[in-house]
Amino acid sequence: MPPGVVERPAGAVVEASATARGTPEPVRSIVAWSTTVAATVVSTCALDVVATVFGAVLVASPVFDGMSHAVVVGFLAATYVLWFAALRLNLVANWHLLEQTGTSTNLPSKAMFELARRRSSSPRLPRVASAAAYLATEMAKEVPYYAGAFGTALLSDTVDSTDALVFLGGTNIGAAVYEYGVARLSCTFLDRRFGKGGPHSPPSQPAPHGDGPARSDRR
Repeated sequence: MPPGVVERPAGAVVEASATARGTPEPVRSIVAWSTTVAATVVSTCALDVVATVFGAVLVASPVFDGMSHAVVVGFLAATYVLWFAALRLNLVANWHLLEQTGTSTNLPSKAMFELARRRSSSPRLPRVASAAAYLATEMAKEVPYYAGAFGTALLSDTVDSTDALVFLGGTNIGAAVYEYGVARLSCTFLDRRFGKGGPHSPPSQPAPHGDGPARSDRR
């Protein structure tokens, strides 16, 4: 769970849902999907810029000059650990966004979340489905970096495989910074919307129409 995020009473969901009920369901659905599409585009562009800048700066720096191939491979492995740690924080924040607002910074994640919520009464399945879609999307984003790095190494006389590995390690560091930043922004947004203390994750009840915050049966 991201730093500063704590559990809050389920009553907060009821209050938020009561406010949301003043808006027609079709309108809430359109707003939720539109917001998710926009957030996905912006976040994808931001990730690409941040990761590429980190990778390029690291390659241009003298940090790995003269380092052995084994050291560089070890560095790359370490950056993957860092990236997955930050990604885990953002996965938690993404769950809270979906359960509290019906929106996400990852369109496939929201799509799988809504599909699972409609087809199952289990509160766990939507989380698993949204996390799987999020992870699959993030892993797919790695492909262009590998293709670009090793493609350049094959076609260029000034860039070798070690440079390619250093670049990939830099992009992983950039991606970790991005994931942590998005997680913190998501938590800050939910703090301001639902009150200080951050998002919470009470057992979700499947909404009749979806695309909105998780509802509670408490009266």
